[in-house]
Amino acid sequence: MPEEFQGMANADRVFPYFIVNELPPGVTGLLIASIFAAGMSTISTSYNSSATIILTDFHEKYAGKESSEKKKLTTLYLSTVLICVAGIVVALAMINTKSVLDTWWKLASVFSGGILGLFLLAMFSRLKNSAAAVIGVVAGLFVITWMTVSNLWFPEAWATQFHPYLTIVFGTTAIFIIGFLSGLLLTKKVKS
Repeated sequence: MPEEFQGMANADRVFPYFIVNELPPGVTGLLIASIFAAGMSTISTSYNSSATIILTDFHEKYAGKESSEKKKLTTLYLSTVLICVAGIVVALAMINTKSVLDTWWKLASVFSGGILGLFLLAMFSRLKNSAAAVIGVVAGLFVITWMTVSNLWFPEAWATQFHPYLTIVFGTTAIFIIGFLSGLLLTKKVKS
């Protein structure tokens, strides 16, 4: 094993080292080009689909379906540029991040906990009460916000005894249990 390779503590550096130092020159260029092509196709698909969502869900809803094709195209261009700028800002904000995967799991626990809890409430509950679902979501969002803020700014708080990945577990559980119980209570009030 080469000396440079033995000193690498970070596993993220192994694959780039292998590409540069071990592969033949033609294969190295082909592999780097394929990595860039895969990244660019994924990013362009995300930009195009996000711009289309903005056009169909917001522009056509508020400007009306009678909007001219030129205005629709302008909306697509502007929303694509704004999404690109937002992506650049997020990338610059994550320069000092040690692990992108850890950051993804923390953000996913904050943003997807409510959706998962609401989905589970709809799947496993026979109650058809939207007020109960709203009460459960509000309670779950309160738990998610409380745990996130506690982990960020109040390290001595009770919630910081738990790993930040557990935010999604507690938020989902709160939405399901509180939504289910409030649905039972609201159903009993309606019957009596």
